[in-house]
Amino acid sequence: MGVKVSAFLYEENWLKWSFEIRKEKKKNYDFAYYVYQDERIIERIWYKEASKCEEILIKPIYSGAYKIRLFIRENKKIIFNEISSTLWIDTLHEKQIMTTFPSEKIFFSDNPVKYVFQEAKKDVRYLVLSFSGLYATEFQGGPPVYNHMRTLNSVKAHKLFILDSYQNQFCYYVGFGGEMDFERSVIALITKIANEYKVPPENIIATGSSKGGAAALYYSFKYQFGKAVIGAPQIYIAKYLEQRASSDSMRLRYQNLLGDHSLKGKAFWNGLILNQAYQARTFPELHFHVGKGDFHYTDHLKILLQVLDEKKSGLYIRFGRL
Repeated sequence: MGVKVSAFLYEENWLKWSFEIRKEKKKNYDFAYYVYQDERIIERIWYKEASKCEEILIKPIYSGAYKIRLFIRENKKIIFNEISSTLWIDTLHEKQIMTTFPSEKIFFSDNPVKYVFQEAKKDVRYLVLSFSGLYATEFQGGPPVYNHMRTLNSVKAHKLFILDSYQNQFCYYVGFGGEMDFERSVIALITKIANEYKVPPENIIATGSSKGGAAALYYSFKYQFGKAVIGAPQIYIAKYLEQRASSDSMRLRYQNLLGDHSLKGKAFWNGLILNQAYQARTFPELHFHVGKGDFHYTDHLKILLQVLDEKKSGLYIRFGRL
């Protein structure tokens, strides 16, 4: 007796897993299976007679990570017990989303958010957020990437690395044209994990450099996180991208970011962080790391520091190499 299983697939909005049993004469075969969504069993199908070839069909209703555990019995004795690969299914947009490596997961909300979560080894009540910067490869049309995994390796806190990937490109963790739909999904992910591990907002530490620094500022101002550690952030985001959008792919991505109305989009992105600074009544503990000769300081950060000084926010600035 042998069992041959096919690849676990998502086709035409159905999960499909086929198997074939090489039966022996005068023996009875039956099968059962469990359906998992996000590591939880959501359906148990009890044993039923097995034909030589069978196909399990599941219609996913809710977005999530799906897999199937298959049991096959020969004369009431279990001879096969295996679990399929995991498929990440976005039922809202009716598509499968691929992950890059095993520890990467996907949070489903208005938009799917890819992330890596590293739970602290000890019981702590701190959560470090890592917002990624712009890599050189992204200026040439490459995909977004994660940042700071090695840098934060020794930090004794829960760590959440969030990928800035919206419609296959960066969006500064906000969305296109000021719609903020990706932001809603990102803050929902942060809130879910913070609540699960009982981390209050004042114990959330936002980190990032360049694009990630801009995002860390924006989120820590808007959602009143306790601390932010920022390296060479962009404040005038549209101005920065317009000056550096030299390739065709980068110009297209920049236009996507602005949205359908370019002038309105430029005003939105150039004022995004300063607007939050003007509105804020309280501020996180801010740590800036930027070189005095870096254009991020002279062209971007300087005006923000003036606003923060006027509002007596309290901050810590370190000038030096990143």
